[in-house]
Amino acid sequence: MTDRYYVVTSWEDIAAAAAPNDRDKQRVATIFSEKAFNCVVWLPEWLLDADDKDIETVEASDHLAVGGATDYSEKAWEFAQPHRDGAGGYLPKSSVTLFERGDGVESIETPQRGLTSFEGAQSDD
Repeated sequence: MTDRYYVVTSWEDIAAAAAPNDRDKQRVATIFSEKAFNCVVWLPEWLLDADDKDIETVEASDHLAVGGATDYSEKAWEFAQPHRDGAGGYLPKSSVTLFERGDGVESIETPQRGLTSFEGAQSDD
């Protein structure tokens, strides 16, 4: 696979990722706890702006998208958003971070943080 692919069974799996920022990592945990999707991908701004990609980000994050990912090749994920009639595209493994819910995971316990920990959180481009 790739070192930007994480099977998530606990907060530590999400925290180990270099990207996204802490606020988006919290959002990944929330998405998995809401049980709506099993795959969350973090995308840099330049990739979201690409003309050949039709990817919608989640509420409260400019860089996270939900859907399904297939290991298309050594260098690319095939990403689709079934809730958007399969919209998506091919994503370079070297540029995105993919989180996949581990089997049997119902929710992700996150560390308690004060509001000041999010004060300086900035978007990672």
